[in-house]
Amino acid sequence: MKNSFIDVASIIVLAGVFVLNILFRNQFDGGSILFIASLLIVLVGITIWLIGKKTLGEFFSTSRYPKGFVTKGIYSKIRHPMYYSGIVIYIGTALFFRSWVGLGLVFFLVIPILYYFIKKEEGFLREKYKDQYLVYREKTII
Repeated sequence: MKNSFIDVASIIVLAGVFVLNILFRNQFDGGSILFIASLLIVLVGITIWLIGKKTLGEFFSTSRYPKGFVTKGIYSKIRHPMYYSGIVIYIGTALFFRSWVGLGLVFFLVIPILYYFIKKEEGFLREKYKDQYLVYREKTII
């Protein structure tokens, strides 16, 4: 019960961060360079997410408990590309809306929430795949 509450609360908070970006927009100047850069950052994040999802294939899940252990493609270099793409997307969105509040929330809410999910997922993988996961961990970046 505790984990499902944390999952739901986290989703509400993460969605709220997008809303707060809109509510607290235009807090700093950026001009066309920031506009273009923010769109590129979001595009990079979406691309990484799509590559991660495609690489996972049948193992893709919205659960913190993975359906399998994937070590090919982007997962051969980065252990959590989909979580990291989320961070990139949130940063790009905050920059797009020119929101100091949004940027602050990325660092004080989004990253800690995603880090929590990463740690839970890694614990599950370490328990299920033992030495195989530890070897994989040594070969990849966070």
